Amino acid sequence: MKKNRLLTALALFFCSAPSFANISNLTAGQCQAMIGKGVMSTKAPVQCDRLRNVTFKHYTFNGKTATGKLVVLDAVASHVERIFDELYQQGFPIALAKPIEYYAGNDNKSMDANNTSAFNYRPIVGKSSLSLHAYGAAIDINPLQNPFVEFTSWGTATFKPLKGHEYSNRMLQRLGKEDRKGFAEEVINIFAQNGFIYWGGYWDTPIDFQHFQTSRDMAYLMTAMPTKEASLFFNHYVDWVQSCQQNYGSKQMNKFKDYTSYLQTELKTTTSLNRLYKANPNAVMQAINKKAHVSQSRCFK
Repeated sequence: MKKNRLLTALALFFCSAPSFANISNLTAGQCQAMIGKGVMSTKAPVQCDRLRNVTFKHYTFNGKTATGKLVVLDAVASHVERIFDELYQQGFPIALAKPIEYYAGNDNKSMDANNTSAFNYRPIVGKSSLSLHAYGAAIDINPLQNPFVEFTSWGTATFKPLKGHEYSNRMLQRLGKEDRKGFAEEVINIFAQNGFIYWGGYWDTPIDFQHFQTSRDMAYLMTAMPTKEASLFFNHYVDWVQSCQQNYGSKQMNKFKDYTSYLQTELKTTTSLNRLYKANPNAVMQAINKKAHVSQSRCFK
């Protein structure tokens, strides 16, 4: 009996463990402010009804507690909530986190302020195609400590924000110097375990140390789906990532196949899931609802 009471007490403790983040719908006033500042448009692939606020507590670099807010796609919101809950519990510092309308959608101004942000209806830097920020499926964290770095053909590097060059050395601990804090390298696994396995620090050029995202096909797929189906897909995707890591470790992530690849194999197609869903949504949903069989060959190349 004592053992049963102890197990019950432990279960209640963990179930009632405090959360330091919460999710809410966008208000009409917030949506209008986003439109007025050029952050939202009727042309955007995701409209305000499909976006969510994730409000969270975080530590600043001087050790104080502050409140931040990100705007993300509804399907990923619960996992973004979990990411920032874990960052707070681990004491990971975040300088500032305000929705991008505070900077009139100007990504450079947001980076200069060392602002952590998510949704912004804008193209990829230097290109015409939309950034995954326009889908609410990308997060930029501590831009000063994790700058965007571009290289010219003759090897010159430019940093955004400019002071980000002070963090070009990515070692967390250096002889005779204070330990670095707020580096994205410290939290790659937290983002990955919650579905954001694609990090801009893996890229060759540009290198976007601040940037975490889903895959582009996933963003397209989730915005084509209604909220319930998109959330179901992303939850299963996160379960897939976590199952692969728990069974076979996280050191093989450079060879990770991804849940979308698994679903394509199950559906016996090389067509993107987004296109396939638009052509045959029932087939895609049947594959998603079917229990996934995790194995080393299915998880890794």
